[in-house]
Amino acid sequence: METEILSDEELAELTGYKARAYQRRWLIDRQWVFVESRGKRPLVGRMYARMKLGIISPAIADPNPPSTTPVWTPDFSRVN
Repeated sequence: METEILSDEELAELTGYKARAYQRRWLIDRQWVFVESRGKRPLVGRMYARMKLGIISPAIADPNPPSTTPVWTPDFSRVN
């Protein structure tokens, strides 16, 4: 099973660099969003990488959102 974060090997293959500083620079230059671990390793989400690479498309909002009008309304005519 794949993890949610790219492995060291995958990140090196993506960026072309093994050194973390160069990997971070590559990601910053291309405006990728990432988080740094305590050891300064850039952590890139697998789904985010797939979206950035064009493998999958981001979720598009529903063109027909549900109605905001309530389905029923209370009948207060019998309340004193």
